[in-house]
Amino acid sequence: MNIIETVAIYAGGPLALYGVIASLTLIPSRAKRQSKYRPGQTWDYPDQWWAGDYPVVPTDPALVAAGSEGGARGTW
Repeated sequence: MNIIETVAIYAGGPLALYGVIASLTLIPSRAKRQSKYRPGQTWDYPDQWWAGDYPVVPTDPALVAAGSEGGARGTW
């Protein structure tokens, strides 16, 4: 195998693979042309606030043992 074949296989192959992956990821996004939100535009969608999961605090005080303590030592 001469130097041209070696360079074509070991450099051209990976470059072609990167080119195919780049074209598959970049070209479809150019075709959609979705309008993006720009600062100052009106927001026509309902607010979506995320404040974490539901609280995990027990609502019944009887479920909490008196003087219950935990710790890293495991002496409960």
